Amino acid sequence: MVKTQLQEVFGKLSPYVKNRVMPVIDILLERAEDLDSMNREDNVDYYEDELESIMREVRKIKYIEDQWQIMSAKLKNN
Repeated sequence: MVKTQLQEVFGKLSPYVKNRVMPVIDILLERAEDLDSMNREDNVDYYEDELESIMREVRKIKYIEDQWQIMSAKLKNN
């Protein structure tokens, strides 16, 4: 479930950003797959910590995407 959600988010990235952060995306998807395969009730604290760690990295990638969109728009306007 987490992996599917991340794939949707990463699918919306611009090709320029996606190509630059693809190694990070691959690692995050692998971590999400591991998280999806574990039983959440077995270790709730680990699950929540790992999910938060993944989402922290996703927010960084989204920030990079936002900054790229701003720079790209400025270049198109000039």
